[in-house]
Amino acid sequence: MLKVNFKFNFVVLTKLFSVFLFFMLMYGFFLYVKISLFINERMWKFPISIYSRIITLKPGCNYTKKEIISILKGMRYRYVSVLKNSGEFFVEKKNITLIRRSFNFPDGNEDKVFVKLYFDNNALTRIKNLNNNSNFSLLRLDPQLITILPFSNGEQRIFLSRKCYPKILIDMLLTIEDRYFYDHDGINIYSIVRALLANISAGYTIQGGSTLTQQLVKNLFLTNARSFWRKINEIYMALIMDWKYSKDRILELYLNEVYFGQDGNKQIRGFPLASLYYFGRPINELSFDQYALLVGMVKGASLYNPWNHPKIALNRRNIVIYALLKRRIINENSYQFLVKKPLKVQSRSDVFLSKNAFIQIVESELKRKLGNQVKRFSGIKIFTTLDLISQSSAEKAVKNVIPLLKKEKKLKDLETAVVIIDRFNGEIQSLLGSSNPKVLGYNRAIQARRSIGSLSKPITYLTALSHPEKFGLNTWIADNPISIQLKNGTIWKPRNSNFKFSKKVMLIDALTHSINVPTVNLSLQVGLEQIVKTWIRFGLSYNQVFVIPSIALGSINLTPIEVAKVFQIIASGGNRSNLSSIQTIMTKEGYILYNNFQKFTKMVPEQVVYLTLYGMQSVVRNGTAKQLGSLFKSYSIAGKTGTTNNLIDSWFVGIDGKQVVIVWVGRDNNESTQLYGSSGAMRVYRNYLKFNNPKPLVLVPPLDVSILNVNSKGNISCSSKNSVGRYRYLPIWNKFQKALCINKRFKAFELFQ
Repeated sequence: MLKVNFKFNFVVLTKLFSVFLFFMLMYGFFLYVKISLFINERMWKFPISIYSRIITLKPGCNYTKKEIISILKGMRYRYVSVLKNSGEFFVEKKNITLIRRSFNFPDGNEDKVFVKLYFDNNALTRIKNLNNNSNFSLLRLDPQLITILPFSNGEQRIFLSRKCYPKILIDMLLTIEDRYFYDHDGINIYSIVRALLANISAGYTIQGGSTLTQQLVKNLFLTNARSFWRKINEIYMALIMDWKYSKDRILELYLNEVYFGQDGNKQIRGFPLASLYYFGRPINELSFDQYALLVGMVKGASLYNPWNHPKIALNRRNIVIYALLKRRIINENSYQFLVKKPLKVQSRSDVFLSKNAFIQIVESELKRKLGNQVKRFSGIKIFTTLDLISQSSAEKAVKNVIPLLKKEKKLKDLETAVVIIDRFNGEIQSLLGSSNPKVLGYNRAIQARRSIGSLSKPITYLTALSHPEKFGLNTWIADNPISIQLKNGTIWKPRNSNFKFSKKVMLIDALTHSINVPTVNLSLQVGLEQIVKTWIRFGLSYNQVFVIPSIALGSINLTPIEVAKVFQIIASGGNRSNLSSIQTIMTKEGYILYNNFQKFTKMVPEQVVYLTLYGMQSVVRNGTAKQLGSLFKSYSIAGKTGTTNNLIDSWFVGIDGKQVVIVWVGRDNNESTQLYGSSGAMRVYRNYLKFNNPKPLVLVPPLDVSILNVNSKGNISCSSKNSVGRYRYLPIWNKFQKALCINKRFKAFELFQ
């Protein structure tokens, strides 16, 4: 009977075990498929990486030695006395030596290179490849990662292959987290038993026995909930993963997956991204103590976060360094040196040097270029037009000037916006949407629509100068009190800012000194409809500009970015190009999705633009912006101040040989700032030029434009002699008369109301 019962129980147990084994095998197969599909096919969706513009250096380029040093520092190159690694540079009296980082440019990958830049009188004259002692005709610098845009799950990471990680980091991680990683089969029985006994003894969890493989499984597939079933799943999946994949593949996945904290609602995943977040440098350029901090954070990214808990993070880092001493990876002297080093993490506000206002422009343009297609691509790279020197200079200028203006005028709510574009191709090189560029919020550069005041005057004068048979810079314009009856029956009486009248004034002088009444008289003579047509031709819509007399004095509401579009046409010689913030869009595999090939449309004759720019140079040389001209005499900058009624808005546009800069200063509540154009916006621009040296604006007279003597009456003299105080040189567009000087009594035009 006992034998029968025993035999029966054995059969039952065997069947139960077989069923259990079958389900375990089936469940294992399910887990195997789950792991395989995730890792082999779907894995991660990588975020969009946004970079600054690619800077190309070549002998004779416009960059000075000082500017190149500033560029290198901005791209987080480290100044050292002895070059060892990529991302380092050394400065001598007449040269800069650096190790340019490797980078996957849009047209191909380039390895790191050891180069020396030679300078003469602060100008780059030679680029030498120290790897083979040859000379470069050009050298591209790796662009800076500005920011990354995560997908909807909030995860963001930068993937690197196993071979790209420095050996010291790998050794340190395995020493601290999993010494037997290359020996076990995904789980470490000894560690599990040891942790179990320690936890039972303590009565609560004080130790974890997880291997790196188990940690990876938990991060990829499981939750943080502590349960027996979750632990069984973790162990089972770790065994499967270790069986299916090589140790190096598992380690690669771990290095790119491990959690390093939060940036708002965005997760910081992987060592490469953590390196940029906390130190602003690529993972292969960190120091020993910095690696120790990151390895220490693996145990608990929230607790050991150096931003939130610097003392706890420092202590954890030193514990890691002490463990390395015990393992004899470092000696006592190195230990004593390393534990005394401060954390030296960068501040949160400096992460990626993120330019929030500029990024808004990029995101908007990205939607226009790719639309919903962008969701199909994982890990695309966007190379933008952002110029690090211009952006940094604009931020410094705003930081220096706006607080002073607030103090002088006793205003707490003074705001600003700055737009900087390339003079010729319209690429947006810098953009600030507020007085605090580190804070994402209301972007005044693209959203604040304000009256532009006297910034409108160059368009009025340009329209007039488009008719050389009637108007020239030597044309006389009436400057007497006038009254104009508007369509609603009211009487409009424009006045000059000094409340004085001079009966008549030459056109060049009316523009130079921004005199209101002559400008209104000129607009009436030209025709308000013609001025409106010019605005429309320059990119405004019909609902933005109206046929009213006050249009000549700036009764147009525009955003700073719209103002930039208008003056780019003038600055480029009459060619309109669409403002852009994106140069290239590339997939992570290296395929080009989009290249920006600028198209130019001729909007006005180059002769008209030349005369207008000449007049704007006179504004800086002798007119309302002469304070700026006295500081930058040799650069021939063109500019225009703009002040609206009741001193509500202060504007300035500055044009040098390379850039158009638009500055607005005002208050969001449309109350008075008590600032004129020269005392507000122009001060920001003037300060900007102190950090970013301008390029001289050299104007070459186009065909049919001659520089001639004009006397005090506005008459042209063909005499080669010039008497001081009686004559001055002015460019004259001789469109209909090839031999202008045949008529020596050629007189200036006179316009009177």
